[in-house]
Amino acid sequence: MFDANQYALIDFGRGQKLERFGGVTVRRATPSVSSVQPRQKTWTCDAAFKRNARAGRWEHESQPADSWSVEHAGKRFLLKLAPSGQVGVFPEQAANWEWIQQHGDQINGMTAINLFGYTGGTTMALAKCGVAVTHVDAAKPAVTWARENAVASGMADAPIRWIVEDATAFMRREIKRGRKYQIVVADPPSFGRGPGGDVWKIQRDLPTLMELAAELADGALAMLILSCHTPGIDAGNLKQYARRSLNLRQGAGEAVPLTLTSESGAILPSGDCFRWKA
Repeated sequence: MFDANQYALIDFGRGQKLERFGGVTVRRATPSVSSVQPRQKTWTCDAAFKRNARAGRWEHESQPADSWSVEHAGKRFLLKLAPSGQVGVFPEQAANWEWIQQHGDQINGMTAINLFGYTGGTTMALAKCGVAVTHVDAAKPAVTWARENAVASGMADAPIRWIVEDATAFMRREIKRGRKYQIVVADPPSFGRGPGGDVWKIQRDLPTLMELAAELADGALAMLILSCHTPGIDAGNLKQYARRSLNLRQGAGEAVPLTLTSESGAILPSGDCFRWKA
């Protein structure tokens, strides 16, 4: 997990969460706890993300820095208040980065593809273990952000390919080229749109993603991390998708919820994940 001075979930409830990233405190929506009451009576923050039916925007209660950073296990994340309501890191994914590190000696020298890679936390975790990583995201600003994080983390020369493309389109091209990967990571959104206008819908497209992953691995898959933040798809569903498409009959797999723990010890559901290792 993050050190408390780098990230803290202060409180959550009534569909909102209050978080501190370094020295900046933000308030954002988290629909999974709409019926939960916050522990604290009043919240103060530097910025709050407000969303209406059409869009969202940050409202400043004080004037936070335009950009700042936090660290985790040698990785530096450059943060900012993005128009999407994100700040540049998903702290709940730290559990997966630590799981990767636990198996670092076994995956050293392997190849990995990180789909929907966002700002590169998992990419950097893999690269630190000596893995050659192909980082794929359809959003050019996200890939640029990820590269900047890698540079800030002293990984400018790490064996990382940075790809701006729709995930399934890129996987199909890699299959035609005969390229193989031993590690597959994917954290797909509920909905997305690629640079060529391709629309991603997780309920429709996740099975295809897993089938393409099976072709890319070609029987040599050594590690899989599949996570999402979509209501109606839990860790058990992800396990079924993966096992059905990738034929994971042997090896150690676990379906785990992604969570964050508040300063009071309360648990905030923050997504779901299936992890498997040969």
